[in-house]
Amino acid sequence: MTDVRVNIQKKDRKIGAMVKALTVEVSGFESVKGTTKEFLNEHGYYIFHFPSSAKAEEFKESVLQYIDSRFATIAD
Repeated sequence: MTDVRVNIQKKDRKIGAMVKALTVEVSGFESVKGTTKEFLNEHGYYIFHFPSSAKAEEFKESVLQYIDSRFATIAD
């Protein structure tokens, strides 16, 4: 299991939803468990759980390609 944290600027739920959609597209619904709007509002980020490092890398590349860094960034 590989976890990836994504910081969402201004705790924006719509940006969070776009990042979650990318996660589901790459790895399915299991990877977004626990990513509630309440969690985002409290913490300002989501943590996604990928079954392999390859899926995690594919997701990271998708975030970089489709989500402007002014709105969401991958935490190292």
